[in-house]
Amino acid sequence: MSLFERLDELATQGEPAALLTIVRKDGSAPRDVGDKMVVTGDDEYGTIGGGTVEYLAIQDARSVLSGAAAPGVRTYELERGGNTGMVCGGEMDVFIDQVRGQARLYIAGGGHIGVELAPMAERLGYAVTVIDDREAYADPRQFPDDTDVVHGGYGEALGDLPMGPETAVAVATRSGTFDQDAVAAALDGEAGYVGLVASETKAGHVLGSLAEAGYARRDLSRVRTPVGLDLGGSGPAAVALSILAEVSMDRHDATGERATRLNLDDVVVVRGGGDLGSGVVYRLQQAGFPVIVTEVDQPTVVRRAVAFGTALYEDEVTVEGVTGRAASDVDTALDLLADDVVPVLVDPDGAVANELDAAVLVDAIMAKGAFDTGTRRSDADVVIGLGPGFEAGEDVDAVVETDRGHELGRVFYEGTASEYDGEPGERRGYTHERVLRAPADGEWTPTVAIGDTVTAGDVVGTVGDQSVETEIDGLVRGLVHGGLSVSKGTKLGDVDPRGESVDPTKISDKALCLGGGVLEAALRLR
Repeated sequence: MSLFERLDELATQGEPAALLTIVRKDGSAPRDVGDKMVVTGDDEYGTIGGGTVEYLAIQDARSVLSGAAAPGVRTYELERGGNTGMVCGGEMDVFIDQVRGQARLYIAGGGHIGVELAPMAERLGYAVTVIDDREAYADPRQFPDDTDVVHGGYGEALGDLPMGPETAVAVATRSGTFDQDAVAAALDGEAGYVGLVASETKAGHVLGSLAEAGYARRDLSRVRTPVGLDLGGSGPAAVALSILAEVSMDRHDATGERATRLNLDDVVVVRGGGDLGSGVVYRLQQAGFPVIVTEVDQPTVVRRAVAFGTALYEDEVTVEGVTGRAASDVDTALDLLADDVVPVLVDPDGAVANELDAAVLVDAIMAKGAFDTGTRRSDADVVIGLGPGFEAGEDVDAVVETDRGHELGRVFYEGTASEYDGEPGERRGYTHERVLRAPADGEWTPTVAIGDTVTAGDVVGTVGDQSVETEIDGLVRGLVHGGLSVSKGTKLGDVDPRGESVDPTKISDKALCLGGGVLEAALRLR
């Protein structure tokens, strides 16, 4: 039997194999360019030279078969000091390719689902066998000509068929007892995919009985039930399509996710691009959500180095590797999302959430209950509020605690967060002393920059003709943009007494914690 006949036989049996071919030879080597061998998980056919070089090539081939390494060219040095230890004096390249076995689908049950599933699978190149213990349902006339139809008991018939990693078994019989027999045979045969069409209650009985019969929970966890991908629709054809989609996904080790880069069904709108809201944006964006930030025309962004709202002043900002860019309209925002950029849109009311039918809306304005931000539970599928001013179950679906302490980042699905006490977070004994505030109405002009070190009494800027001084020593962690017209008492910036140990370009632990809470709520409630 030639190597290619052997390879064809293995493929027919559904057994994957590796084909090894010498593609380059330099100097003295035991075989010539073009010589081949076939390697399976536990056997070899042919030779590419024997000895250490062949041993190493076989090990490399089995790494490819197991998925631990990719197919490709391997170089073996046949000289003293080379990677084989051989002394032939040459070198050769071996191309290792994986040859997959024939994909097989065994359908236990020739009813409505089997009748729909068999022709679909045939069109995708699967070798299909249908088994049913009822003669009327094991009728070849109901299936494509190439489908093998077996009349017999499910366990016995499946047990007689070859199985392996390229075999999928879809179980759709009329009885839990027969389901159990079919699933047991599929597990015994180590089929690559085992799917059970059953209700939750029926599936529980089947798997529970198999567990009592001695099957390990690790093996039973491989049984896909509810079966198939959630594609929607109803009826046998829709179920068959969902099963085949899952079988194909598993066989090709795919994700089942949309191929499009941008899925607007998942879009999140975050109202407020300050540092805390930006921590939320970062978490969501890193988790794969497309996120749009909405802001007022001139936001009073304090920690500008970690705030996406900064993009409205500087056109673009990068926060820990995530780029935010000003968007003039919704169409521009969508173009930016397609490029994995966070669009920042002037939209004080968050109207884009309704326009795009947002999946999630996050109110990160941080009004602390001082005024009604306008966020309502009807604004998106899931609406989340940060901090006080919201009641979960009433005007939002969830509230994330923003007060530092044991509850920080906790999600409330009923009730409210802690009331705002008006006191900034404590740092080395300092609270309100850390905050720079406007002494009067007027235009703000900073004289220091974020990241500068200052000493108590230093002038950090002016509002109109009045100086703004820092009360403590430390590092300037935040400053609102110069040129803004501010009112008396407006927060202009903050000084961190921890000094240079603080990196103002890093998202704070608090912001990341809030982001984690929002991510939890978004995933749980969608």
